[in-house]
Amino acid sequence: MKVDFSKEFTKALDNLSGKIHHSVVEAINNVIDANSLEEISNCRKIESLNSVYRIRIGSKRAFFVLHIQIDGDLVKFEYLVSRGESYDKKNMERLRKRNI
Repeated sequence: MKVDFSKEFTKALDNLSGKIHHSVVEAINNVIDANSLEEISNCRKIESLNSVYRIRIGSKRAFFVLHIQIDGDLVKFEYLVSRGESYDKKNMERLRKRNI
């Protein structure tokens, strides 16, 4: 799959260090190598949103929006947040705006 990153996701990734940074990079590589969503480990669809998914990476959650395009799938990573703020009202509202 093709991947793209929002500015906010890139900034959050740059602020990580050590093992968690390595784990996020491995998860991104897992998405790149995957042919379908079923091949992405620890990936779940957000029930109330059509095309928003999350990947559990230790204590972090990576939210992404799956855009289906004519030439293939594009996974756009939108947010990388801690588990505690994953499903708060503000974050879910931001994801609803990105939902197709």
